[in-house]
Amino acid sequence: MTILLHTDGCEFVAEATRQFEQSLSRVVAEHERAGRRARSVLGEPRSFAERAVLASAPLASPWDDLVGPFVRSEGVQARLGISRQAVAAKAARRRLLRTITADGEHLYPLWQFHGGGVVLGLAEVLALFPEDAVDGWTLAAWLRTPDPDLGEAPFDALVRGDRDRVRAVARTAAHALAA
Repeated sequence: MTILLHTDGCEFVAEATRQFEQSLSRVVAEHERAGRRARSVLGEPRSFAERAVLASAPLASPWDDLVGPFVRSEGVQARLGISRQAVAAKAARRRLLRTITADGEHLYPLWQFHGGGVVLGLAEVLALFPEDAVDGWTLAAWLRTPDPDLGEAPFDALVRGDRDRVRAVARTAAHALAA
């Protein structure tokens, strides 16, 4: 299969490949020094490469302009340094924003992650919206759409540190959306 990239895409792939090769070479060398074969630890190169890309590269989606881009659970694991079970538990308790596609795939908006964690105050805002009444797509759209009471999108206000005002607006929105 031939994939056509523009110049900036080709440059990105070339640089990322160089950096990945250096990082992976260090990991493989450490395993070899410990007497382990790379394939026995990392698996087959093709599946390893696919897992590595899925763990860190956001997915392209028609929703990207409003609420994306997205990563799968592996991407959340890589960003937060937690297990797959911990990702699922955080999402179930609304400590992490999760959207679920029509075919059941769990996706996580990339913008919610900052500085090795979830944006401060986001978990408290998410918890105000009952999951059985407000789905992740609606919540993601609400967070990214300018709110007249805030004068900006609730998520942008959270990033600026205006957590109290966002929580107040969220309480009102949660009540309205759950009705």
